[in-house]
Amino acid sequence: MLFFRKKQPAGIQAKSIEYINNKAIVDVRGQTCPGYLLAINKAVESINIGTDIELLITYPPCGEDVQAWCKERQITFIGLEQKKDNWVIKIRK
Repeated sequence: MLFFRKKQPAGIQAKSIEYINNKAIVDVRGQTCPGYLLAINKAVESINIGTDIELLITYPPCGEDVQAWCKERQITFIGLEQKKDNWVIKIRK
């Protein structure tokens, strides 16, 4: 009997994770609830403890969701900042 691994939908993942100046940049722009939170959760799992992380988002209500998610996961919520076309949520794993 053959077993196949179920693939997750492509939309439920970060567009990219980059490391710049000892900081991880996780891009989930264009995603809405609950996809962005699932993508953030998956991306942050792969990042080392103690790393500063910037989450790039375009869905403003997710600031409160991410803050609650951080509290549940014992991740430090540093702040939320609006840029030109997106928001940046700063956290520390």
